[in-house]
Amino acid sequence: MLVVWMGLACLGTTVQAEPTFRAETVSAVPDKFPIRFTYYPAIVDKEKNPNGPAESGVIILLHGDKGSRNNWDKETAPAGQKTFPTLLQEQGYAVISVDLRKHGQSVIEGQQDALQTDDYLKMAAGDLKAVKDFIQVEHQAKNLNMGKMAVVGVGFSAPVAAAFSQFDWEQKPYDDSPVAAQRTPRGQDVKALVMLSPDATAGRLSLNRSLVFLTKQNLAFLMIAGKLDPADKGTAKAAFKASGGGTKKTENRVYLFEPEMKYRGTDMFGKTNQTIENTVLKFLELHIKNINVPWVDRRSRLDR
Repeated sequence: MLVVWMGLACLGTTVQAEPTFRAETVSAVPDKFPIRFTYYPAIVDKEKNPNGPAESGVIILLHGDKGSRNNWDKETAPAGQKTFPTLLQEQGYAVISVDLRKHGQSVIEGQQDALQTDDYLKMAAGDLKAVKDFIQVEHQAKNLNMGKMAVVGVGFSAPVAAAFSQFDWEQKPYDDSPVAAQRTPRGQDVKALVMLSPDATAGRLSLNRSLVFLTKQNLAFLMIAGKLDPADKGTAKAAFKASGGGTKKTENRVYLFEPEMKYRGTDMFGKTNQTIENTVLKFLELHIKNINVPWVDRRSRLDR
């Protein structure tokens, strides 16, 4: 039986503060490709969160085919209303919207190379690794909690997000304690994935192959595809199944939402009833904001 979220109540705003954001650039690992993104620092209510943003989850937003971070930063709200990154920021999250390589501003000046098959692997293992290194700097400054991380993928970037999450979970901890359980982790920070109108593959990356691995780590998953979308090939349903969806074991962490929409990806946002926004916000509230992952120093004990 499919697990479907529909008709969720709108979430109230956590804080009243002026949203802020800034552009950042990092170098992908190891080829130094310039990756540009927008960073929305966490805004928190100090009365409700006495520890400040050190307990704030971080949400990474990826774009779809031929898109850019502008799809999130400028196109996810009706004119004059708030974009989805701003809504997330107001809920107390740190937010990063990324231009993956050869998209948006993540290009090398004077070069217009077409996407190659291995670029998708480089996005997952290189572009997003560099973004995570930036997140770790912010974590160490207690501006967010990298242990409470979610990634939102759209179309081709859903397999990219899943592959990055798999790489993250495969990282071995530092060998900085004789007791294995006390070693400082280097990964295993992604706790939830949202996949909007997902593609099954991106280059050699397979969405379902990564999901089969990740569901064993008890991650939470939300797949969304418009029921009236003529381009949908049933990939969201297949991903739901690959994640163990529809079973008692996963009913509280693996979800499939199929709204009565013909739109795809980020085009599903910014509609009058905000069905998609509220569904994603509720999912993140349950599986990122409310999980118990205290801030800890993520440097190796040998470097402290």
